[in-house]
Amino acid sequence: MPHPPRNRFRGQAVVIGAGIGGLTAARVLADHFEQVVLVESGMLPAVAGPREGVPQARHVHGMLARGARQLEALFPGLQAELIAAGAPLFDHGLLASTTVFAGRVPRVRGGVQAHGFSRDLLEWSLRQRVVSRPRVTVRDRSRVTGLRWSREARRVVGVRLAGGEVLDAELVVDASGRFSKLPHWLVEAGFPRPAVKVVDAGLAYATMLFDAPGQGFEALQHMNSAPDRPRGAFVVHIEGGRWAVTVFGAGGDHPPTDEQGWWAFAKTLGNDDLDALLASATPVKGTGIHGFKRTENRRNEYAAIRRWPRRLVAIGDSVAAFDPVFGQGMTVSILQAHALGETLARSGDLDTVARRTQRRVAAIVRTPWLMSVSEDLVWHHHRERGTLPLWLRPVLWYKRRLIRLVVADPEVFRMFLSVYHMVEPPTALVGPRVLAKALFKARRRWPVTPVTGNEGTR
Repeated sequence: MPHPPRNRFRGQAVVIGAGIGGLTAARVLADHFEQVVLVESGMLPAVAGPREGVPQARHVHGMLARGARQLEALFPGLQAELIAAGAPLFDHGLLASTTVFAGRVPRVRGGVQAHGFSRDLLEWSLRQRVVSRPRVTVRDRSRVTGLRWSREARRVVGVRLAGGEVLDAELVVDASGRFSKLPHWLVEAGFPRPAVKVVDAGLAYATMLFDAPGQGFEALQHMNSAPDRPRGAFVVHIEGGRWAVTVFGAGGDHPPTDEQGWWAFAKTLGNDDLDALLASATPVKGTGIHGFKRTENRRNEYAAIRRWPRRLVAIGDSVAAFDPVFGQGMTVSILQAHALGETLARSGDLDTVARRTQRRVAAIVRTPWLMSVSEDLVWHHHRERGTLPLWLRPVLWYKRRLIRLVVADPEVFRMFLSVYHMVEPPTALVGPRVLAKALFKARRRWPVTPVTGNEGTR
């Protein structure tokens, strides 16, 4: 549940960016400030539609269970609202068709709920709830060109907008995403440029939107596997009865964005469920094929800057942008915004909030970053050097044993889903019980449980 505010700070807070992280941050800040201004450079649509400056919005998006739970706590009734809009809620283990290099994962009840929706619908639903709060003002078509600093340049006191307007602020939150200008703004003010870590799997996406009848599943995952299986697909049944189909390729094996090439690429996966869906599907007129290539893992080490500015917080992709294959980005942003709220609730001094929050943001990033780059480092090294470093080989060996076990053991599959959805920590997959099974039973198969109808839907 949201933490009730213990401190009400005077003045206003400014949030840069109206994506998932920015909307969640604005919701949290409204509990603690007299006024919150959410600034967005593009035009915000009045309905659930595409938002300017979000090239990846057309592709399949996944909200992990932990992020969904936190969103529901901050925005009570959101889940029911999405369902009412036609976004299916389903058991991830039972109604997702999952294929890995070891084969098709048998479908059993996993105990973890997944939600199928477009990013457009989610953002619109959040935006309506945020703008309805009396303390929040949304300014779209307002591009932030820089930060406004105190005389000694130790504290942020506002933001500058294109055209010369200045918005004063007691706290500024940068949630402007992967292409944030914050590193440049810090250097302009005399702060060191943050160290940057980049791990690039050479991944690209291409997505089409379809009308199609029901398929007996609500989502499909065909996972690639480094370094010899670069291709994969994600499919999700979204609002309006439509299907978003994203095909992708790593290691530079990118899907075409022309229709003939896209269909041929999808066919090479040899996935029976995907083939059956596409055979009965009709492309939605006017939507075309959308590609996206800026998928590298990129992390700015803001928490390592010793002299961090007071009254400035960075969250979301502005801090760490992940390979979208793992579906972690939205959940991480939501958890970071919640951490900001917790820090504000416990502090009576705004000058200490930024440093404390930035450390918590870094801590939240650490585990999903390791999960993402442990796989992408294989692609990275394979592309750059043609071979893997010695330390990475046992990691890859264990992960392959674990994936075989996921196909062979329902208990491990359920644990894997809990870790995937950030409900359980990754250490759960290296505990004594799972470790023993991975070493000695990873090739054993288990009978497939028949799945009928939509018994997993709620």
